[in-house]
Amino acid sequence: MSRPNPNRVAEAYLARKGRSKVAGEVIFRKDMSNDASAWAFGGVGPSERKIINDFNYSPKNMKPLAKVLRATLAALGHTLSAYQTFAKIKSAKVSPDGNLGGKGYIMKIQDMRKQYMNVVEALSALSDTLYDETNAPHWAAISRQEDDEDRAEIVDLIQDAEEIREDPQEWAEEQMEEEFDESEGSSKTASRVAKRWMDRLPGGLADKRSPDQFEPHSLAKGVQVETEHTDDFFVAMEIAMDHLTEDPDYYEKLEMVEGGKH
Repeated sequence: MSRPNPNRVAEAYLARKGRSKVAGEVIFRKDMSNDASAWAFGGVGPSERKIINDFNYSPKNMKPLAKVLRATLAALGHTLSAYQTFAKIKSAKVSPDGNLGGKGYIMKIQDMRKQYMNVVEALSALSDTLYDETNAPHWAAISRQEDDEDRAEIVDLIQDAEEIREDPQEWAEEQMEEEFDESEGSSKTASRVAKRWMDRLPGGLADKRSPDQFEPHSLAKGVQVETEHTDDFFVAMEIAMDHLTEDPDYYEKLEMVEGGKH
């Protein structure tokens, strides 16, 4: 059996799909501007990474990654909340023609719902990727920070990201409540954070306390020490909270003792 002629195959494909030629380069174009299912998703991503051993994972680059993760999760939460609310709106109640917008920005309500789902899927994939990266062993986010303020800020960012990730939509809706009713919203948030921390490691000295009740720099230093013994950020933080409940200067004293060994 003879092999197919690649030129004929290419010509047949081009004749069927259409083409444009720019500076000798054949470019395939598909106008999907009116397709509600269109989205900037890439193809199938790589299944593994090839990381060179001498790549410098500088701790200075961890903070912007943590900020992007936190912001992406927040965006996911608000988008989920918006979609859930928008999906409950009956088209006939808000539009005589099934469309919204004007002055060039007009979309079918049905298409808007699809696009909201596209955004949710994209933000979900982005946040999962960033979460896996920031929690990868090669970063060791907390333990490698040289500056106390950087450590404290990254602890706050990762703590926020973890809190949002548990239920992005609930977090976003509580943020909205805080905006319109600050006292009630803050009370609910504090209650949920306290419950989450009590349920982690029952029996510890800090069971009835939450991270915001500790001095940030001391807590950051404690987490730095404890992440040398566990890969679980929350376990490390709870152990640190237990030690700081017993003695607020626990890690300063530990640092002095270990420093004297050298």
